[in-house]
Amino acid sequence: MRKDPGGRISVALVYPNLYSPAMSNLGFQTIYRLLNSMDGVLAERAFLPEKEDLREYEDSRTLLFTLESERPLRDFDIIAFSLSFEEDYLNIPLILRLGGIPLFSAERGEGSPLILAGGIAPSLNPWPISNFMDLFLLGEAEGALEECMGLYKRAAEEGTVKEALLKTLDALEFTFIPTLYETEYSEKGLKAINPGKGVKPVVRAKKNMDLSNFVIPENFIRTPLGAFKDASLIEIERGCGRGCRFCAAGFVCLPERERESERVMEAVRAGASRGKVGLVGTAVSDYSCLNAVVEEGVKAGATVTLSSLRLDVLDKEKLALLKQSGYRTVTLAPEAGSERMRDVINKGLTEADILGSVEMVREAGFGKLKLYFLFGLPAETDEDASAIVDLVTGIHELSGRAEITISLNPFIPKPFTPFQWCAFESEVVLKRRLGIIKKGLRPLKAVRLKSMPLKAAFFQAYMARADARAGEIIAEAAEIGLRRSVKKRQTFMERSVYREWGRDEVLPWDIVDFGVTKKYLWSEYERAGAGLFTGPCLPGCSRCGVCPPVAH
Repeated sequence: MRKDPGGRISVALVYPNLYSPAMSNLGFQTIYRLLNSMDGVLAERAFLPEKEDLREYEDSRTLLFTLESERPLRDFDIIAFSLSFEEDYLNIPLILRLGGIPLFSAERGEGSPLILAGGIAPSLNPWPISNFMDLFLLGEAEGALEECMGLYKRAAEEGTVKEALLKTLDALEFTFIPTLYETEYSEKGLKAINPGKGVKPVVRAKKNMDLSNFVIPENFIRTPLGAFKDASLIEIERGCGRGCRFCAAGFVCLPERERESERVMEAVRAGASRGKVGLVGTAVSDYSCLNAVVEEGVKAGATVTLSSLRLDVLDKEKLALLKQSGYRTVTLAPEAGSERMRDVINKGLTEADILGSVEMVREAGFGKLKLYFLFGLPAETDEDASAIVDLVTGIHELSGRAEITISLNPFIPKPFTPFQWCAFESEVVLKRRLGIIKKGLRPLKAVRLKSMPLKAAFFQAYMARADARAGEIIAEAAEIGLRRSVKKRQTFMERSVYREWGRDEVLPWDIVDFGVTKKYLWSEYERAGAGLFTGPCLPGCSRCGVCPPVAH
């Protein structure tokens, strides 16, 4: 998207990873589209350079520039980072260094661009990168970007200095300006977060209860280098009321909100020209008009795929439609092998439910399955790891020996979930459980296993719940390498990662409000310990705090 820069706020939109994953990210494409839909804003994209290009940048001392105009990042009014994953925090120092911009906000003067960040990762917990950023936009981008850009433009036209500008932007309920808060620490961890005079004590993450006012997120820029080069991705719903206790997206995106079916079908018909349409959402298979939307895609001659299928909503009609559309791989998420563990995580699936769904998948003629599992979950035992082997073996036999790919990852405690207080399982135990599963699945030749490296999981487990001191580790990793930096801080990081957090403890993300009460999350944590299942939320139930009580 190209626009005349004259008189417009210029934004360098940065995805802190390579071009391919960036352009495969629906959130990044949506932000780019939203910014450029505003008359007074010009947004251009920038990415982490490919490895072979890095040396050329450094040898020639070329400043990192945007794709559209090749302007250096530091010439823009705003540099906006779109962040989906904690691992990408490690690329922020390199990008700013290549851009000729000091890493720490305290080292940047009046002439420097305003550096802001948004996305699901910092919305869950902005503190790990708080020393690098001037400003965070927390929650959903729709609406928030317009308000922020409007306020920024008025302040800039009045010649407001940076410090006053940030205080002005603090008036927005969804902005977090780290320099306006002071933190206190104890030997255990974070002791207090103190807002400055006149500064809001809580940041209310942006949430749009009515999505009909906004354009449906789609990957409107097509590139042969993206992971979904031959597919049109369309978000059909947001939020999930199932309450899986490990899932941050399930809680922070509440309540479940559906896109209007007519607008979704219109997007599907338009996307069908690419040959494949991918329907995405937090709980895409719960979408009330899913069958009708898939049927519309079939009529338009498209292959229709879903990001995942909830096992207990599968039916023969849905599978027949997907098969007719050319859907080849069915993605299912049992998450745990034993029924006991599925009760702990609130999955609500019996073995009969799972195997019954697999039988329907086989009868529908699908020869490929993808299964999602977690290990190292709270209250898990070695027997539960063995139960994953038993369940996969049963699925393999019942599926007619279909080709099965398993995504098996360590459980990582995340903010705003009932498991946010949990300890991350020790490396010794995780290695043993992974070994049990690998050994058990080895005889099944048609089964492939993919798993996140344990050291990467440890780093993510730390960053997900870290406070502002994590910035020192990120900055140091940019200088001496991640392995050496983590080794130097191993004991410090382990004190956070491997312990159970207390009920009344100050959590770094307590400063952010997504509507779900801490009291409700704790009650679900206790129910998990008792192995009790909690049914899905219903419209207006108000039990978690997001929806207001319904008047009777």
